[in-house]
Amino acid sequence: MDKKIIKQVKIDQSNMSSSAASRTLLVQGEVSSEFIVNVIKINSTSKESYYNFKTKSFTQAFISENSLSVKMAGSSFQLPILFPADATGEVYSILVIAKQQTTKFSNGTFVTRKNITQVGQTIVSLELDEGSEINADFQSKYTAHPPDTAVQSTGSTVRSAAVSVPIAWTLTNASSDTHGFGLMLPDRPASNQFVIPDTYWFTQQTQVVNGSISNKTTIVLDSVINLFVGMTLSAVSSGSIAAGDFGESPIITAISGNTITISVQQSIADGVTIYFRAYGPTLISKVFGLSMSFNNFIAKGTQLVKTVRTNTTFPESNGDIAINVNGTYGVTGNNLVRATGFNIDENANNNLIKSVSASSTAGSLSVTFAGAGDGVVSKVVPVGTKLYINGSHQEIKIEGVVVINKYPTTNAKLKLDLTKLITHGVVSP
Repeated sequence: MDKKIIKQVKIDQSNMSSSAASRTLLVQGEVSSEFIVNVIKINSTSKESYYNFKTKSFTQAFISENSLSVKMAGSSFQLPILFPADATGEVYSILVIAKQQTTKFSNGTFVTRKNITQVGQTIVSLELDEGSEINADFQSKYTAHPPDTAVQSTGSTVRSAAVSVPIAWTLTNASSDTHGFGLMLPDRPASNQFVIPDTYWFTQQTQVVNGSISNKTTIVLDSVINLFVGMTLSAVSSGSIAAGDFGESPIITAISGNTITISVQQSIADGVTIYFRAYGPTLISKVFGLSMSFNNFIAKGTQLVKTVRTNTTFPESNGDIAINVNGTYGVTGNNLVRATGFNIDENANNNLIKSVSASSTAGSLSVTFAGAGDGVVSKVVPVGTKLYINGSHQEIKIEGVVVINKYPTTNAKLKLDLTKLITHGVVSP
């Protein structure tokens, strides 16, 4: 007896998103062709499971309902298969097995397999990095560690539409006599506002040194996965990173095998972990296959205002004047910022805050006064006067939008480098 012929097996094999979906299996062939259908879920996180044609769900125990026996009544057979939602990413294998006694495929075989990939969701995490790996003391400069909550966006690599992720973070200086000396933006802008460059964003990778080096620019690593030319060496788990002659951080200039070449000689022991940073969208994209942009990111410092708690006289002669205030937190010393207000002379270098005697509710500011020769007269700054501190902040707000054009194949952390954005205030020169 001649065997019946199955001519074709078809099903949409394009990638599925993580959402539930239905796809139809089509088998075309001669009437009375006989075959069995099995659908196997090849789980990424556990052992494989099998489609139950009665319940239309997957089970790990293989029973009779996981096989569907078919004898074609016509020239074609259609079977809808339900695929569940799954955020981890899976592969489904659809097997059509001809009954060898009666049926074969047109190519002479007895089994046809069709695979469908369900693309999992990945998470892009947007975070603040206060630089604790560089200086453990940095985290103490803020009221929280990290300074504000991460923002996460979940999506699939098969997603075609761009996703806008709004960011609204607040950095708050620690309220303490030890660390409460303010936060400053680059160059302390008069507007209290700073446009954040894309290059302040980074993602971090770590690799382990394979063999110690001494004053060398070549380093052998256990692996160079996710390392690219242009990435920065930011820290090590033991020892320190040597900067260049002008204070620049070393960068990767070449990669060959598991050996990297860097721009500044280093001495690093065997087994030490090196922290590499990819700054800016271009390098970040190379690491994760992620396509995104950072749009309209602004850091804006909240105007810092203190209140004078005792009458203070500004004399006509040079010197430092102590202004007693109702709390000093957020104010920096070291002649970096000025105090302005009623009866405070603003000529020349007057009113630079030299040092701070810290207190939550009292304390004082030592202000530099150069009255001699300015033609000024003695002035009293009375109790209750508002002092405006320009350039030093207790609070800085960060706002902007991250646009994700393509989600990565693995979870990705993108961080804003606060060591580039924020200078921490000090008590005195």
